[in-house]
Amino acid sequence: MAKKDKGATAKTMPMRVLDEKGIPYEARQQGRKQFTAQGVAEDLGVPVAWVVKAMIVQRSDQGRGAFALFVIPGDAHLSLKKVAAALGDKGAVLAQQRDVERVTGFQVGAVSVLGYRRGDIPAYLDQRILALERAVISSGRPDLGLELDPQDLLRAMGGQSGDFAS
Repeated sequence: MAKKDKGATAKTMPMRVLDEKGIPYEARQQGRKQFTAQGVAEDLGVPVAWVVKAMIVQRSDQGRGAFALFVIPGDAHLSLKKVAAALGDKGAVLAQQRDVERVTGFQVGAVSVLGYRRGDIPAYLDQRILALERAVISSGRPDLGLELDPQDLLRAMGGQSGDFAS
């Protein structure tokens, strides 16, 4: 029987998604659990913008899919006006914590952009991320980030890009 390598990191759902799609990434262990883009950036020694934030938005029109994912740079803020325009829903709001955890399967502060419990959540990537040298996404754990090329991130998400941040 083979022994487990004690230094190996157990694969999280986002890591499995990237592996299945053949997308290269580097697992980056953080010094401690972090729940903010600023904290992750400091631990990893990268610009805050590289640490992307996964923002779950709830539509007011439940019939067209209740939730959507917007991914923005760590140093930006989600613009609900731009979200409303993208979704065609002026009543869209940030989802409540309990809903975020229920639909993604991740703890708020460690929500990844990949590997959700539900597969019916459309994804939108802020175009500023595509101009970055690298992107760091949550692995689904608050102590481990996944660094990858921003173009690969868009490909992995299967979403569309646009202007969603301020």
